[in-house]
Amino acid sequence: MRSTRFLSICLTMLTAIAAADDDSENTSTDVLPTTGDAVERLAPLDAWMKVIMAAHKIPGGSLAVVKDGKLIYARGFGYGDREAKTPVQPESLFRIASVSKPITAVAIIKLAEQGKLKLDDKVLDYIDAEPFLADGRKIDERWNQVTLAQCLAHTGGWDRSVSYDPMFQALRMSKEMNVPLPIEPVHIIRYQRGMPLDFDPGARYAYSNFGYSLLGRVIEKVSGKPYEQYVRDEVFAPLGITAPRIGKSLASERADGEVKYYVVNDATGVAVTGPAGGNDDEKVPISYGSWRQETLDAHGGWIASTIDLAKFGAALDVIEDGKSTRGKLLPASSIKEMLAPRIEMKNPAGEITGHYGYGWMLKKDDSLGEYAAHGGALACTAASLMHFENGLNVAVLFNLGQAADGKTFLGREVEAGLLAALNKTQPK
Repeated sequence: MRSTRFLSICLTMLTAIAAADDDSENTSTDVLPTTGDAVERLAPLDAWMKVIMAAHKIPGGSLAVVKDGKLIYARGFGYGDREAKTPVQPESLFRIASVSKPITAVAIIKLAEQGKLKLDDKVLDYIDAEPFLADGRKIDERWNQVTLAQCLAHTGGWDRSVSYDPMFQALRMSKEMNVPLPIEPVHIIRYQRGMPLDFDPGARYAYSNFGYSLLGRVIEKVSGKPYEQYVRDEVFAPLGITAPRIGKSLASERADGEVKYYVVNDATGVAVTGPAGGNDDEKVPISYGSWRQETLDAHGGWIASTIDLAKFGAALDVIEDGKSTRGKLLPASSIKEMLAPRIEMKNPAGEITGHYGYGWMLKKDDSLGEYAAHGGALACTAASLMHFENGLNVAVLFNLGQAADGKTFLGREVEAGLLAALNKTQPK
């Protein structure tokens, strides 16, 4: 049975589509600049992009499709910089938020394939940050049980709905630990080592950014390289992909080709990095300083184009012999291990919505079949990467991440609409 949430999403999209179809006087879906070559049989993707951007007043977006290892569609829509009227290009870079997790998962599994670690190793075998213990706090001994596999599958014991998301508590940690901003991953680990887990490791699924931050530190310990360098050298470079990198926090630090980010109602917050860091009296745009992009690295810090994300997905295609993969990053057996269901995912109503593997959400579409996907959701970013067993890989990115209510994250919702558009492109 489909959840009420899913039906609500579909209703929202149908309303937007109807409005776009009926309002012939309003050309809002047509005036946005579009770059890249049109592909007639994939026209439903163009239509969906224009509808969702108009419905949510998204300044810019990009969509790319790779089929059987070949780029068959790459287009930019709207503005990478609305004020300067700079169109999004197919190669434009966006913050990809949690689409970073499949990238980190591949890096960990590659190290396992090389015999440099085992997935059932304990996280604390690689983490030596001294616990921060204050106010009589004691170390939760369950920390000793947490494995790399549990971090990969979000079963490590942290539940942000029960406690909080450690990756967005910089002001709290800085004050309690008496550590100057910006807060680095090592500070977060030290703080969390002094806090209790929310459940027994392995007992259930609870999405955890912190678990993936730990995996980033494991990659650094094992490889002897900074996390970003290792991934660029060992995951992206073999595929001929050079543009992705860890993004920067401030507007003045935008990379060449990176879009500008927008938030609903131009919301502002207290800075945790940059010149205004920690100054309650000086508010900054939410997307430029209210979190530290560099600290998100392994769970949400990358910037990339849709083209490069779709190519990354395609590198994991298991080719016809069933023993090798298109990108040769990992053998087919390791891809199958990564995409094997590890734990059920459930919505707030308790309904099973899919399974989580290692770094990927595993689902099934009635027409397109089984697929692995991951979304990304920040106030300034909506993202999705979808990897189908039939050799189809699709990536979409937007430079605004919330609906008009300022609460609904679009990155958690775009997958349903994109699936519907993809189904319209398939031969009947």
